[in-house]
Amino acid sequence: MMIKCWWFRFRGTVIINIWWQVAMVTLYTSAIVTLNRIAGWEWLQFPMSLIQIIGVVVGLLLAFRTNSAYDRYWEGRKLWSTMTVQVRSLTRSIWIGVKGRESKDLVEKKSAINLAVAFVTATKHYLREEYDYDSEDLVSLIGHLPRLSTPSSTLPLDAQTSNENVTALVTQSEMTPARKKSLEKLMAYDFPVPTNIPIELSHYLLAYISYIQDNKLAEGFIVSSMSNSLNTMVDCLTSFERILRTPIPLAYSVHLHHCVWLYMLSLPYQLVQNLHWWSILIVALGSFCLLGILSIGWEIENPFGYDDNDLPLDDFCKVIRREVAVITSHPPPDPSTWIHSPKNHPFGSRCDINAIELGEKPVTEVCRLFQKYSDSPHTWVNINVNNK
Repeated sequence: MMIKCWWFRFRGTVIINIWWQVAMVTLYTSAIVTLNRIAGWEWLQFPMSLIQIIGVVVGLLLAFRTNSAYDRYWEGRKLWSTMTVQVRSLTRSIWIGVKGRESKDLVEKKSAINLAVAFVTATKHYLREEYDYDSEDLVSLIGHLPRLSTPSSTLPLDAQTSNENVTALVTQSEMTPARKKSLEKLMAYDFPVPTNIPIELSHYLLAYISYIQDNKLAEGFIVSSMSNSLNTMVDCLTSFERILRTPIPLAYSVHLHHCVWLYMLSLPYQLVQNLHWWSILIVALGSFCLLGILSIGWEIENPFGYDDNDLPLDDFCKVIRREVAVITSHPPPDPSTWIHSPKNHPFGSRCDINAIELGEKPVTEVCRLFQKYSDSPHTWVNINVNNK
């Protein structure tokens, strides 16, 4: 059994982000302790009670910050699971519930199911502010559709009115290679405004559902199920936007940073009197813990990016795409082919009678067999036998 060694793991941790801050605090503490112990600056000492006062405040602020960030992370994961369930349900309803087994019918179903898969993939790019119709994993699914350039809900509306505003807004954040490529293609189009591709796809899916209903190609409950699935998918998209567009208030984040740094910079003055040179190690460890928690809260606040701790949206999309590809690679199942099959033994290994043979027997005999090979005989079997 392979055991992971977490002690020496760096990828996915915040060590790379905070090491220089910890080093700076350690050097600062070393200077304070040196001046106090060697130069005799004994006035560089504060009473220990200050640690308790500031420490309680910092602990409460950090706890709230971390909980708020993780709530956003977990809510994003739950919403993605909900969207996955609805895509699976929509795929099942279209492929099996919609009538028609001719080639033309299967092409229509497959095309609509592709849009459901594209909705998930487009949502991933949309949450990462990648507004590109020609993304590698998206163009094969929607390359044949018109481009409507629906305004995005992940950017301020006034920032979507000109090329300059879009460029300035995008360059303020971290520019990943995929995002750079997306921006370059965005500026080359006649539609420079960031677009909400998932919403566009929902319009096409609803048009297909209406087509199914108008032509009576599915029962009412199937149409209702498809409509409900689509509405839930759009609801998930809106909830994603809420997470993306509602960060932790700036005033709170700034004040928390101020409190943490004030606490760390005041620690040497309070510890040097009792711990002497050990104060350097204690402050270094304390700053590592505090700055680590602070950095974790900042990193998982937006769980839709490319960081190691973000949600693996690429993997989620690949799983859905693979599932749908497997389902649509076979014709919709016909119950008569698998129910009335010589390989179907309703009683399992307890009886060699197959479904075809069982279906040719009288009802009383079938009910008697049900009662005989049932683990716990039901009263309805006896009632049916008596009635016959």
